[in-house]
Amino acid sequence: MTDDIPMFARSFSGAKRSARVEARVTDETKLDLAKRCHEIGITESDYVQQLIEVSLYGFEHVTSVQSSRLRLVCGSSGLASEGETK
Repeated sequence: MTDDIPMFARSFSGAKRSARVEARVTDETKLDLAKRCHEIGITESDYVQQLIEVSLYGFEHVTSVQSSRLRLVCGSSGLASEGETK
């Protein structure tokens, strides 16, 4: 996976993801985490990273940064916002 390759690993802020965080959990918790990540289509690493970032920086800040990045990628800064008509 690209999360395991440092040059491709990025956080919501765009910074390189090179530091590791570990936690010991029960086998049941690990299995439930794997199931949840499979259901929503992200890696366990991305799931845990997003939980940590929301916990530290707040939901609004994290979604704002992600939304800004998506607008830049899509070149949609001039497009109508959700709910607006062109």
